[in-house]
Amino acid sequence: MSDVKYIKFNFDVSAYRLLGRELITDRITALFEIVKNAYDANANEVEIEFIKVSPKSNESKIIIKDDGIGMKLSDIQSKWMVIGTSSKRRERVSPAPYNRKVVGKKGIGRFAVDLLGSKLTLKTKKKGEEEWIFLETDWSYYSKLETSQLELPFDKKKEFFTDIENKYWFSKGAKNGHGTVLEIEDVNDEWTELDIKRAHKELSKLVSPSSQIPHKHPFKITIKSDFPGAEKIDVKPLSVIEYATVSIDIKYDDVSGKQEIIQYENGELIKKEVSSRAFGPVNFKLYYFNQGAKRKFKEKSHLEIDGIKIYRDGIITTPFAETEANIEKQKDILGVDKRRYSGFFERINSRDLLGFIELTDEKNPRIIEATNRQDFIDNKEWRELKLFIIEHIQQIEKYLKHQRESIRNVTKSDLGRADAELKSIKKTLANVKKDATPEVKAQLRHIEADLGKLQGTVNKSMRDYAKLEEDSKQKENLYFSLVSLQTYASMFSHMTKHTIGHVLRDAEYFSKHFPNKKLNQRFQTISTRIYNEFIALRTGVDFMLKYAQSDNEIEDINLYDLLDNLFFNIYDDVFKKEAISASLEIKNNLILSYNKKALEDVFDNLISNSIKALNNVKDKKIKCSGIVDKNELILYFSDNGIGISEEDKYRIFDIFFTKTADQGGAGIGLYMVKTRIEAMHGTIDVIDNEFKPTGATFKITLPFKK
Repeated sequence: MSDVKYIKFNFDVSAYRLLGRELITDRITALFEIVKNAYDANANEVEIEFIKVSPKSNESKIIIKDDGIGMKLSDIQSKWMVIGTSSKRRERVSPAPYNRKVVGKKGIGRFAVDLLGSKLTLKTKKKGEEEWIFLETDWSYYSKLETSQLELPFDKKKEFFTDIENKYWFSKGAKNGHGTVLEIEDVNDEWTELDIKRAHKELSKLVSPSSQIPHKHPFKITIKSDFPGAEKIDVKPLSVIEYATVSIDIKYDDVSGKQEIIQYENGELIKKEVSSRAFGPVNFKLYYFNQGAKRKFKEKSHLEIDGIKIYRDGIITTPFAETEANIEKQKDILGVDKRRYSGFFERINSRDLLGFIELTDEKNPRIIEATNRQDFIDNKEWRELKLFIIEHIQQIEKYLKHQRESIRNVTKSDLGRADAELKSIKKTLANVKKDATPEVKAQLRHIEADLGKLQGTVNKSMRDYAKLEEDSKQKENLYFSLVSLQTYASMFSHMTKHTIGHVLRDAEYFSKHFPNKKLNQRFQTISTRIYNEFIALRTGVDFMLKYAQSDNEIEDINLYDLLDNLFFNIYDDVFKKEAISASLEIKNNLILSYNKKALEDVFDNLISNSIKALNNVKDKKIKCSGIVDKNELILYFSDNGIGISEEDKYRIFDIFFTKTADQGGAGIGLYMVKTRIEAMHGTIDVIDNEFKPTGATFKITLPFKK
């Protein structure tokens, strides 16, 4: 081992660009990073000054200064000039008396400056020191050196990133004060008045509205510019939300160790306590604004309603939702707006919501900001947190749907009452008219005519209203059918491919060997198989064509025949391929009056879900059994798959809730099942599973005809 030698990694000069403008790609994010550094440095005030930035010129500057603890030369050498320094990861709170939880961990926030301008002069002084220190970094020099070195052969000695020297010096006076000043020249982009206003709007979200930071130790941000009316703007955190239509405020209880959630039940939003989820304890404030509330909010705050923010220890984690002025181009990291395609259900989106998720460094360590500050590391905890947020939006949606239905019912009732009252008035007038004088009768005839017109208007309104409700229901049923069709189309495609493959092989055998008397028995077997394959294919086509039929068509359905077709015809090929043992234990004389396609949708979705749940299970089982109890049919649909966790039982029927996204699950199947069953005046619940120790059992109660 005497000939062992060692070699070290080096940084190419292009590292400045990779860690700067190509990593942090948004100017607002760059400002956030610099201001957060000031926060970590115990600053009371941060001032951002834009000098001659519109139009951009050689005189353009951006100056960012704070009154924080500042740095001495050893701090610059061991912290500022060290990439990815671990100082903030070691010291998780700032010096006393502030004791702020520091928000910078990556050690590359200083490279955000490169996105704003090419030349940086840093001026800093620690409290108690005699002189200010100046440090100059010219990123344009790094750029020129990178370009020139691209032409050099790989084996030619080059200057590395860590070889480049940055000039520093000490001031000759100005002993008062302390803090850090970043003077940025060779500004990269023009900053318009709208850009300045946007910077103000976004920086107002830096500190959580729920935070105690402003009360403990002030943290004030001021923006200065040359624009009339924007010479000096104080950036203030959002105040208490006054005009929200619906408000949710849930907390984690440190004493009980339980997480509050909100559930919609019987027309109300109710708080419940559940076990803490994988992402850890959170506090969550969520506000929904209807159109009128949005107008009032904007009039008071001059800000837009723009979604949910995530804070850690009172400071925003990533400004991911604000990186585009055009809301249609904003990043939808939480997946709130991806749900808008389901327009039939009037989903609410980021423009209707303001929300504040409160995390802590200590209790939510697995919610990790991406280095570029535009997203979070994709892990189980982050996915669970996103799901948690969506679940609460869904509860608001259920509540709003109930409110709309209540208003519709009141309107329908009012129209009916108005019609009845008009008829009563007309009857009263008719009685009065019998004994009235000719003059009075003439007047009453005019009144009767007016009442007739009014009653005609009321009757038309009632008809229009009924038609509107019918159209709305048809649209909802159409959407459900399309979603179910998507699942079935995949199965049908597989079945068709499988059938055609069999037929082609058998036809090929015929073409090669027919006629041959010795093979007549073989030909008979093949002919029967081809016939059966086409019967199965025709059955699949018939099933598909039912989607073209009206969803309002009610018929008497033999439940056993319907399920037998699904279990042992439509899904038979899949069950065999997946080695699933399917059993059906239902009487064959039970008749349900409903739309056949809708009922097929219900059991098609249950079967499809069970197949996914059985993905990694041995000895796979799916079972459907039923008993009659008075005028009800009680069905038990079971599998021995992965089952449903206790924490998921209360949300399994929520729209877009899924644990099988990687298998194509869209989170709408069980929502559709529940909606269809309730439309039949039935119920569906998750009960103790029939197959132990794993699996899931659904109890379905349906009214039946005979």
